[in-house]
Amino acid sequence: MGAGRPILPPMPWQNYSQANDEDLQVIFAYLKSLPPIKNAVPAPIPPNELGK
Repeated sequence: MGAGRPILPPMPWQNYSQANDEDLQVIFAYLKSLPPIKNAVPAPIPPNELGK
């Protein structure tokens, strides 16, 4: 409380901006090979209600 950390980007796109087509195809194939997960996403909390 009262301390935090910088918010990081959700996807480090800068790291992938220089990837060539072959690298991107391999990354895509890997991600498609992963099994789906079941995940309940919580409803968003509006910023004005965070401090309550």
